[in-house]
Amino acid sequence: MFIFNLLLGSAVIALGIFAIKHPDSWWFRNLFDDREPSDLLISYTKFAGKITIGIGAFIILISTQYVFI
Repeated sequence: MFIFNLLLGSAVIALGIFAIKHPDSWWFRNLFDDREPSDLLISYTKFAGKITIGIGAFIILISTQYVFI
């Protein structure tokens, strides 16, 4: 169970890093929205990436309880 949670937390952290480095990616746009993202949307995506990194770290931290059981 620890390995699965470790991989899940790492994937969530990787998604957060990708959101910070490439906030204008098509992954973070609405479907069929061809407009250029505004500065507000880009800054919101970067902030959401930071929150996502924190959630991924929290997943890994909480999953360490399986190591000691």
